[in-house]
Amino acid sequence: MIKDPAGPVTSRRHRHKLPWFKSRHLWLFGTLMIYFLMVPLVEEILPRTRTILDLFIILVLATAAYTVIGRKRTFFLALVLLVSGLILVLGDYQWHSNKVMIFGCVCFVGFLGIVIFSILKEVMTQKEVSFDTISGALNGYLLIGMMWGFAYQAVEAAWPGSFHIAELAPRLAGVSAYVGPQLSSLFYFSFVTITTTGYGDIIPLSTIAGQLAITESVVGQFYMVVLVARLVSLQTMFSKRSER
Repeated sequence: MIKDPAGPVTSRRHRHKLPWFKSRHLWLFGTLMIYFLMVPLVEEILPRTRTILDLFIILVLATAAYTVIGRKRTFFLALVLLVSGLILVLGDYQWHSNKVMIFGCVCFVGFLGIVIFSILKEVMTQKEVSFDTISGALNGYLLIGMMWGFAYQAVEAAWPGSFHIAELAPRLAGVSAYVGPQLSSLFYFSFVTITTTGYGDIIPLSTIAGQLAITESVVGQFYMVVLVARLVSLQTMFSKRSER
């Protein structure tokens, strides 16, 4: 039997290391960062580019689907939910039906739930910490915020008045023209909630809206605690193996 002269640790390291341009998690993370950081700036400079900005969130969702393309069944189910959600939500722009909006947002919630579960499973089963692993963990956290944003929109569509949204409440750009006038503000509320910041400019009024907000804040904290603990333990074990 021929042994690897570089040793088993080095061999494993090369097997798991991916070039940055082949990292699906890195592509998704980059797309999310551009959306959150650059899109609001573009909207301020070019306020009439709403349609282009709305299409950008579709790119984010498509990139999220690409992260699970390696699992055929998971990818097929995620793609069905994504396409169904897009048809329903974009169709609501013409139909103006709350039921269509609700089903569309539920499809997006299911789609993002599948992607988040797949990302979390992949991160938790890694044998070492890499930039791809860290990107995947961050993607999961950001996608949880997006998933709850769609859930809040479904609740608001089903029970109008579930949220009190102040007139001057900030909005995340690029999500209001096609997917409902409240969604941009509810996306903002979702990320304020998951980080437990709580500015008070958007308040859940109904029982289900309040319960969703509580659940999101708890899930967000658990996610960070579990993922940080897992990544630290992986790095510790990898360092010990490298010293041997």
